[in-house]
Amino acid sequence: MEKMQSLEEFYRSKFDRIPENIRNGVGHFNVFTIDEYIGENAKPVVYSRKDYFKITLIIGRNRIHYADKVIDIQKQGLFFTNPQIPYKFEWIDDYKSGIFCVFTPAFFPSFRKSERL
Repeated sequence: MEKMQSLEEFYRSKFDRIPENIRNGVGHFNVFTIDEYIGENAKPVVYSRKDYFKITLIIGRNRIHYADKVIDIQKQGLFFTNPQIPYKFEWIDDYKSGIFCVFTPAFFPSFRKSERL
């Protein structure tokens, strides 16, 4: 069984710090630009499950390894992930851009397991 990346591990790997309010009662939501995490010093993205949700608007040619599928993106795509399915982005060309947000189920108070994304 693969290891699931926690929200805290995500922040440690990207920022070397964890926000103070990450697990408070109102849930967690944050938005980032992909441009900040690509380039020569970027850390590789590991194919894994995360314990948080993520919505990504990705621009540029890339490949998404999602569960048992491979999805090729030619120009841009909107990608939704959840804690049940492992995934990984693979950049195909030099142009890379986009935005993504991460959030916990607690961010949506009426969120129920049967309504998962």
